[in-house]
Amino acid sequence: MGNTIAPYLLFITLCSWYNFFIAARTLSNTVETMFTVIALNYWPSNVYWCNFLFNIPHTRNYRISLLWASLACVMRPTNALIWIFSGLQLAARFSGRRIAVLLNAAIIVAIILTANIALDTFIYSKELNVEKLVLTPINFFKINVLQSISLIYGVHPWHWYISQGVPVILTTMLPFALYGYRCTPDKAKDARSLGHLIIWVLGAYSLLSHKEFRFIFPVVPLMLIFVANGLSNIPTRWRKLSAIALMVTQVPMALYLSLWHQRGVTDVMLWIREQANNSSVHSVGVLMPCHSTPWQSVVHRSDVDMWFLTCEPPLHSNEEEYIDEADRFYASPALFLEKEIGQPERPWPTHLVLFENLLEMDNAKIKEMLTKSGYRECARFFNSHFHDDWRRRGDVLVYCR
Repeated sequence: MGNTIAPYLLFITLCSWYNFFIAARTLSNTVETMFTVIALNYWPSNVYWCNFLFNIPHTRNYRISLLWASLACVMRPTNALIWIFSGLQLAARFSGRRIAVLLNAAIIVAIILTANIALDTFIYSKELNVEKLVLTPINFFKINVLQSISLIYGVHPWHWYISQGVPVILTTMLPFALYGYRCTPDKAKDARSLGHLIIWVLGAYSLLSHKEFRFIFPVVPLMLIFVANGLSNIPTRWRKLSAIALMVTQVPMALYLSLWHQRGVTDVMLWIREQANNSSVHSVGVLMPCHSTPWQSVVHRSDVDMWFLTCEPPLHSNEEEYIDEADRFYASPALFLEKEIGQPERPWPTHLVLFENLLEMDNAKIKEMLTKSGYRECARFFNSHFHDDWRRRGDVLVYCR
């Protein structure tokens, strides 16, 4: 493809609603994606490897790439899918340098992995004890893949990434991505290999039952390369109109989803922080699906007693019989409040945060219970015009007493 698509790629990257929506979020996938892009930037091409080990700058680039790739795998071990594919492809392509390829990878990965184990062991065990090593990558694989604990958070069909994931992420860019891949000449092996890498990652992730948009974020920049290539290859007379069409469809979506959609769950935490600074809030209970709000990442008040409905994975119990606290609450909200709130271990808080839809459940018993307990609505925040989760519909309400 060459540098000719660079302006188009910059335009596409800035236009992408998904980049705008997720790139600034405090998710491990965001950092993983950043590390992956940096690593791929230094990853050796055919030209570089003609002089491998005889050209110091090119060898250094490979080692820098391995460093960032290892850090990406530390952030999320599943990122290894990208580097297993790329590494095997590299070793196969340059059979004469295979030992050098594998030796450099083994040394750098071993250093980063050792540092990661040492750091995790010290943080979790408060000491560097060889008998108490914390092997996070192995635990990650064991819990999420072998034990399939993630299934309690949702199960999706095998084709979800193809039928929903990629189409939703790219939306109006999808036709350009397909056209861009088609326009990639067969002799452009590096560009073709990026397409193969995307297919490999999507295929591997499709084997897992639990799927999320953010899981494939590390290969989204690669998809955007083909979008840019497609845009650069369409006839000149249609190129400007296509760029305008992408802006008209992508930018409003980015602005709406980032500035309005589901903003109430953030606004309420900002309000809680402000009230806590005025000593108006002493305790907070959140009657929402788990992790609905940004929590202490916004409030920053450890002196305020705060709790929410939990959904910890069943690490030490029978997965088939396990029902998390949030599901138990929504199965019978009124009964849950009667039996589990107002007890010594969880007294009624001064402030309750909930979605408006909750008040309509159990024949409006929730609202009646809150009124009898001395609560009144003291704040309301717009959250969304629509939501696919019925539990999260309506405004975000704060009830005080």
